[in-house]
Amino acid sequence: MKIKNGIVFNGEHKMEQKDLCFENGIITQTSASGEFDAEGCYVLPGFIDTHIHGANGVDFCYSDYSADPKPALDYLASQGVTSILLTLATSSIEEYISDVKRAKDANDDRILGIHGEGPFVNPIRKGGMTPDKIQKPCKEIPDLMQEHSGNMLKVFSMAPELEGAEDVIKHLVAQGVKVSLAHTDATYEQAQKAIEWGATRVTHTYNAMRPFSHRDVGIIGCALIDDRLDCELICDMHHVSPAAVKLVVKAKGIDKVTMISDGCFFCGMPEGKYILSDAELYVEGGFAKLPDGTISGSACSLATGAKNMFDLGFKPEEIAVMACVNP
Repeated sequence: MKIKNGIVFNGEHKMEQKDLCFENGIITQTSASGEFDAEGCYVLPGFIDTHIHGANGVDFCYSDYSADPKPALDYLASQGVTSILLTLATSSIEEYISDVKRAKDANDDRILGIHGEGPFVNPIRKGGMTPDKIQKPCKEIPDLMQEHSGNMLKVFSMAPELEGAEDVIKHLVAQGVKVSLAHTDATYEQAQKAIEWGATRVTHTYNAMRPFSHRDVGIIGCALIDDRLDCELICDMHHVSPAAVKLVVKAKGIDKVTMISDGCFFCGMPEGKYILSDAELYVEGGFAKLPDGTISGSACSLATGAKNMFDLGFKPEEIAVMACVNP
């Protein structure tokens, strides 16, 4: 196949007018098959979503062991999202084991690994997490996730201020797992300690964390000024306002921001009322809310986030870096 006349994202992270040939999924110098005329269009690499809980009616968390992730992956591919880290929310040990086994048994190259979000979260910043499944940090749960998934755990999100967090963070980093700070009431000083222990990432920056104040900048201030942290950023323009999105990118630079969807099973589904882990959710306008108004996941794919970023004035090559290269 040849994609001709397109404006292509190249190996130097710039856009250039050129033809792109590929055969059997591999970019080649020439192509013997058909052509697609992409004149006036941007040609970007497939997006990689490193924080997504489900889509198209498929829930990666709390699901029955037999649940098949393929319908979610096929829907995401139709949106330009070609691979993911299958992301698990705060669950019981039994649910974690079931979920990671399902990810492993799917044997689908589009699942690059697993992102464990919780259960080591601060209850006062729980967001949409199930309260009675929150646990104190321990090595056992991530170790079981690694064991039953065949070492698919790539990112683990947790609150660093909790008792026992230091040992868990150091343990995960030693295994090559990226530790991300999440659902946390950490002060600036506590976030700095977590960085010293090996944390390198912030989960859905701004959301479910200690608010920023000019006298208490907290973890958000640490994330914005410390170059050792990369920032996840939900770009549905509901979780984070457009101005706050611009602030993160301006403070961190394109190379330190990873766009995510935080999408859930209702991504790609009709608006309305849904049940998630026995909790009522109301999906409207591209995101879900709990009955008390707490935002609890996005109904937008990473492709929608990319369009939003383009509408904010970001260049296609900048979006490609944040939605593909960085993840």
